[in-house]
Amino acid sequence: MERKDIEEKYTWDLSTIYQNDKEFYQDIEKCKDQLNELASYQNHLCDDFDHFYSFLKTKDEMSIILNKAYCYAHLNCDVEPQNQQYQKMMATVMTLLQDTSVKLVYVDNEICKNESKVNHYLEDPRLQSYQYSISQVLKYKPHLLDDQQETLIAKVDGLADISEQVFDSLRLEYEDVEVNGKKETLNNATLNEFLKNKDINVRKQAYHHFFKEYKRFENTFATTLAGVMKKDAFYSDVRHFDSPLASSVFNDDVPTDLFFKILDKANHQYRHLFHRYNKLKKKILKIDDFYNYDLNIPLVKDVTKKYTIEQCFDIIDQALQPFGKDYLDIIHKARNERWIDFYPTTGKRIGAYSSGSYGTNPFILMNFIGDYNSLSTMIHELGHSVHTYLSNHNQEFVNSHYRIFVAEVASTVNETLLINYMINHAKDNQEKAYYIYEQLENCVGLIFRQPMFADFEHRLHEMAKNNEPMSSKIITDLYAKLNQDYFGEDVKMDDLVGWSCYYVPHFYYDYYVYKYTLGMTVALAVVNRILKGDQQQVQNYLAFLKSGGSQSPVDLLTKAGVNPLEDAIYDDAFHYFEDLLNQFETLI
Repeated sequence: MERKDIEEKYTWDLSTIYQNDKEFYQDIEKCKDQLNELASYQNHLCDDFDHFYSFLKTKDEMSIILNKAYCYAHLNCDVEPQNQQYQKMMATVMTLLQDTSVKLVYVDNEICKNESKVNHYLEDPRLQSYQYSISQVLKYKPHLLDDQQETLIAKVDGLADISEQVFDSLRLEYEDVEVNGKKETLNNATLNEFLKNKDINVRKQAYHHFFKEYKRFENTFATTLAGVMKKDAFYSDVRHFDSPLASSVFNDDVPTDLFFKILDKANHQYRHLFHRYNKLKKKILKIDDFYNYDLNIPLVKDVTKKYTIEQCFDIIDQALQPFGKDYLDIIHKARNERWIDFYPTTGKRIGAYSSGSYGTNPFILMNFIGDYNSLSTMIHELGHSVHTYLSNHNQEFVNSHYRIFVAEVASTVNETLLINYMINHAKDNQEKAYYIYEQLENCVGLIFRQPMFADFEHRLHEMAKNNEPMSSKIITDLYAKLNQDYFGEDVKMDDLVGWSCYYVPHFYYDYYVYKYTLGMTVALAVVNRILKGDQQQVQNYLAFLKSGGSQSPVDLLTKAGVNPLEDAIYDDAFHYFEDLLNQFETLI
């Protein structure tokens, strides 16, 4: 589908950011002027309180404008990648971001060199909102380099991101899939539908046509994936961290033990539950040679749900009733003010995300095809957008940006409320089984699949840290083995499974994937209490959403009423999966 063929109401309205190109470039020039002003503070940043306070306020003003410009450029590029005007805007913003990194590289060092002065300044109530962010700078002191080295690091930052930029720019084309004698288009949005087809030839054909393209370009993907791992290893080394993982969790302000706790629970203590689920699938489907491309065949027959966008909003309204009118009003704003770009179009970025900046709407990119996954994705991304909206409207800029570590909580709470609503409103046992099955699949993706991804990524990071070779064969052999161990003896791996690692964008996000598991476990705890009528939990959760990044992730989640360092929430999540599996076996 071409973008010009989509009704306007189903596309996002980016004119709320800039009415025209002239406004964009005016902001760019304003940022350049402010950046030069900020650069003039070097060696004088902490001369007195007024200097320090003025710098912080000017830096916030510039950052707000620069983030706004970046938001506008990248959103447009993601739906119209061939538009060279937007590509020029993106290049302009990226150049300015790089320039900002270089010219302001002195800031953290000057703050740390003047620690006693800065701590005294923080006693002034005008700096109340900067308490947490500056404490994080001071905490980073052992990992700062001297001014000359920091300048060098800042200058290579743009080069260091090349691997991710190349990966993001790649757009593969896939051979069509033949269904009932008719050629149908295969792409990122339709792959999953083909893998649900009852015809083994369709499933196998779709899987092969899709992932053979990743094999065809395996050296490119191996280079980009190895490149990002080496980048993370390089930065962790020069900043005196023990490992890339140690660097990542330090930046998240959480202990390293949390990462291994999550992996141990999913990959060892409770993996037998996932193997039991796969064994049940094989039994229900009666497939002797059960391959990984057979795993998406629906287990519940004759329940095919299709939804219009309007129907999705009606269901979302009902599912999120526990949060009250103010929360739902934000959902309505998203619809009425056109925050969402719904349909897949030629060249559009795959997947879905929520993205905005301080002072703009939190926009949502989707590839809506009308299935339950589209509904679930919509409520998921709306969770992110409401979180961003509440954070931006209740925090000053400096505290508005919440860490990735807590980002998946809001989205997963929404998804979990949705599936509970669908289960409770099922018209019969067959439909109930269908939604329980959907939740089982969701749990598999979040509390089993993501920790396997995390294990793979961690091994690659360790290889980079130890300067071990990472050819495509080494990478794909490792991924194939991990998948076989992960799925268990009842599932055979297709020969292309190793190359499917190149399809996962989250491997470029520096230990992101395990945070989905955290989000799911926290979400289950929150939703369980809300559905029991715990109004205090509702208020605690909304307070968490409004808190942005004003505290450490652990403190923020504790504010939401859940301590992520306790074993109990993870054990409860896997027991929840086991209970669902027991219910499903009874119904099926």
